[in-house]
Amino acid sequence: MFHKEYRIYATTINGDIEEMAHDILSQIDTDGHILKLVFFHSPADNNEYIANRKALYKAVGEHHKQQSPLVSYVAQRPYGCTMLAEATYLVDTGIKVEQGDGFLLLSNGEARELITQSISANDIDAPTGTQTDAIFNKIDNILKANGFTIDNIYRQWNYIEGITKVNANRQNYQEFNDARTRFYNKTQWSNGYPAATGIGTEKGGVGIEIMACNSHMRPNRAIDNPLQVSAHSYSQQVLAGDTPDKTTPKFERARMLCDNIYISGTAAIRGEHSMDKADTVAQAADTMYIMNHLVSVANIPGATDNSRYNILRVYVKQSAQIPAVEQFMNVHYPATQKYYVTADVCREELLIEIEGIATVMR
Repeated sequence: MFHKEYRIYATTINGDIEEMAHDILSQIDTDGHILKLVFFHSPADNNEYIANRKALYKAVGEHHKQQSPLVSYVAQRPYGCTMLAEATYLVDTGIKVEQGDGFLLLSNGEARELITQSISANDIDAPTGTQTDAIFNKIDNILKANGFTIDNIYRQWNYIEGITKVNANRQNYQEFNDARTRFYNKTQWSNGYPAATGIGTEKGGVGIEIMACNSHMRPNRAIDNPLQVSAHSYSQQVLAGDTPDKTTPKFERARMLCDNIYISGTAAIRGEHSMDKADTVAQAADTMYIMNHLVSVANIPGATDNSRYNILRVYVKQSAQIPAVEQFMNVHYPATQKYYVTADVCREELLIEIEGIATVMR
């Protein structure tokens, strides 16, 4: 909600996790207030994931002794380097920033915003649904303690280890969606669901980040895409598993807050069905066509021109396909900040997913 900027930093060395973290942190601009750092790196197993996460907390704390940025660690392999970080900077001045355990609270007397780092369960090897219930309980406590409600969440990232794996006929992503529905059913969502990404990770169990605001500032609205069925309205036909009680993914295609469009993870899905192309670059083209329509002047109330992408995060299932995807994106979106990670997508046939932030042109 408050004005933010996003910058991408990559390690220039191959060392241990602390050496690479310090290398990235030494590159980071100090001309702004850093709110959050999301590190992307591929650990060998969950024990290494836990050790690496502690090392990242330590390294960031050493560089930012007065007020440390939030730290998320995502077990996805970045393209072109061993470790990469996305930094979120606060641009607005006169904003009070208070630090809590795993979250920041921003306020200016008129508006309040809450941002978390990636929150995990105590046992990251527990079943997906069990982890997700525990994480949402933590999130609920953070929201309540700071005067927010569940339906104040406007952006959410859901990182799910082995997202498409099936145990006892229940896919991990479906287990996550069922737990999310249990949590979301505690409120009415009269203004629509958050924008969200649900994406696979190599390790790390389940991790969830949220952004929430409880200001009456406008606009704050859900943005549909006429090319796609809303995910929360999917039929049972496209949900994984053969049990009759599957719940839908509860998110909007995007949310607009003030002049920012927070674009959910988007893939080559028309209506509610995956498009029939088995080529990653072709799916990238279809995905961007769908996203371009989402942020077009015809689809955004009050816009005078097509919205401008500020940053795009590109998840590619097969790392060998990233160079071709990068070439396509550089040709068609040369001025946009973008980066690439290897990650599994929520449907087996989908080879790529893209999320981002755009600015409404008025």
